[in-house]
Amino acid sequence: MKAPFTLFTARAYLNWFKGRRARSLIVKIIMLLLLVDVAYIFVMPILRLLSTSLMNVMDLYDPTVVWLPRRWAFENYSQAYTALAYGEAFRNTVLISGACAILQTLACALVGYGFARFKFPGRDRLFYLVLFAMIVPPHAIIIQLFVMVSKNHWLETYYPFLVPSAFGMGLRGALFVFIYRQFFKGLPWELEDAAMIDGASPLRVFYNIMLPLARPAILVVFLFSFVWHWNDSLEPSIYLSRPELFFMPQRLSVVEAALSNMRLRAMWGTGTIMAATLLTILPLVVLYVFTQRYFIESIERTGLID
Repeated sequence: MKAPFTLFTARAYLNWFKGRRARSLIVKIIMLLLLVDVAYIFVMPILRLLSTSLMNVMDLYDPTVVWLPRRWAFENYSQAYTALAYGEAFRNTVLISGACAILQTLACALVGYGFARFKFPGRDRLFYLVLFAMIVPPHAIIIQLFVMVSKNHWLETYYPFLVPSAFGMGLRGALFVFIYRQFFKGLPWELEDAAMIDGASPLRVFYNIMLPLARPAILVVFLFSFVWHWNDSLEPSIYLSRPELFFMPQRLSVVEAALSNMRLRAMWGTGTIMAATLLTILPLVVLYVFTQRYFIESIERTGLID
């Protein structure tokens, strides 16, 4: 009786193992299909953008041309570069987006640290206001923002972007405060206690101990802030009207408006708009290619994808 029972048990384990491997294979196939679908959704528009940017007017209106043009219209990029005033617009966008990102990264870190590690009257109520500011879209208060900027005589300047960033607000500032608060709340209190016993002030504890530990959150906030300021076209279009001050998304709108003229559209075509769009997003793509590994690690360590 013992041998058949042992053989039966071995067969049962073998069948269970085969079934488990089959289930694991099915799960892997399903995950692969989902990843391919998601990649298709994100990559397809970029490939279409690249393909269209290399087509001339004849290829765009030829139904037999789908992906590869009959003649590569590289002149679309030179025309787009000129229409965008790319050098000037690129300089403005990099300088202001970078400055706002640096200011927000430091200021929001200080505010988030205060909410996470200090107890003071009304702390929770103030944090609720921060969450409320995170929920309210800027479109809902753009008139009030314009009135405030106008009263301060900040129109046609970069102050509406730099000053709020320096005080921990600005574009998506409330979200960055929230990220820092959640990160600093997870750090052990013994670090601060040991530093204060050695005579360190709260600011020194923050800059010398807490801020170096917050590198994952710093990288996430900096990249988010830089990308969102780069892509923002609402507030710059409200505060700036002089072309020499425009950022790249504004210059792209100027190109599209210029091509609404039928003569220019016939001369340049939709391919120039696609080329200008690709030139606008290309620096962000390059930035992500070089920082994706650090960015993914920082996202995981800050707990944003838990």
